[in-house]
Amino acid sequence: MRVEANSVNAFRPAHGSNLTAFGFRVYAVLGYEHDDALFKRGDGPPVTDSAYGVVVIGPTESVEAHAHQAGSGAVIHQVVPLLLTAIFCSGP
Repeated sequence: MRVEANSVNAFRPAHGSNLTAFGFRVYAVLGYEHDDALFKRGDGPPVTDSAYGVVVIGPTESVEAHAHQAGSGAVIHQVVPLLLTAIFCSGP
């Protein structure tokens, strides 16, 4: 779909895949891994050596509640108020 300046690559799920995270429909899959040919590098400095997650359709507060209830340590960020929320997998 696109590559951000910080090297995070965004991919749309395949049509009809019905991919979900914590019960919310996935709008995009995000990722970057340094030196992995699957990911393109952006024109700015990478945000980190690796980053993985998704953007879901749902308000941040609800996504946070579902992630917490599932015992996840994921980092949750608001993308578009009341509409899109990013979920980044927590590292080791």
